[in-house]
Amino acid sequence: AYNLSTASIYNWLNRGWLPFELADLPNRNIRQCRVNEHRGTFTSGTSIEQRPTIVNQRLAFGHWEVDTVLSGRKASRACLVTFVERKTRLLWAIKAPNRTAKALNSAFEKFMGTFGSQVKSITVDHGKEFADYQSIEQDYQIKVYFCHPYSPWERGSNEYFNRRLRWFFPKKTNFGQVTTDEILAALELINQRPLKIHHQQTAIESFRACSD
Repeated sequence: AYNLSTASIYNWLNRGWLPFELADLPNRNIRQCRVNEHRGTFTSGTSIEQRPTIVNQRLAFGHWEVDTVLSGRKASRACLVTFVERKTRLLWAIKAPNRTAKALNSAFEKFMGTFGSQVKSITVDHGKEFADYQSIEQDYQIKVYFCHPYSPWERGSNEYFNRRLRWFFPKKTNFGQVTTDEILAALELINQRPLKIHHQQTAIESFRACSD
């Protein structure tokens, strides 16, 4: 029998040869499926099944995963809207007063003001904060793809880097009291870490190389 080494599995993951991602590997004490999620959802939009293979395999630059990171229960309605570029793994985050479509669109406007032409598509879930996705598509001429319900592994990079943000902002954090400077400081530390998938290059270095 042929014994497949751990190194081979990681190499195949890094090259996009397996139907899941390095960030999807199970972490201790991390629930992989949010079966008790009760927030509102909707069902329209373009399925992730229609996302091009070149995006799925991280060969194309400018395709982002988007999610929200919440304040502690009863602490505040404020949250972070998080963005991860799939090829380079650059993480960005913008504070929003709540998780409504209006607040999401406002945060996205700020995001586009920073990254602009470096955004070609986003992949999100069916939470109601993304219900006004058609405005995003029309205003910025980008494509919005939607994951299947209860499938966080389809935004594996976003899930992974959201957990890295939790190093700085634990689950009881009140984001209403977190400053922009504190968010930017956390992002810099995360994005400046050497990544094995980039041969020890940082996400910022990789992003800049793709942007040139």
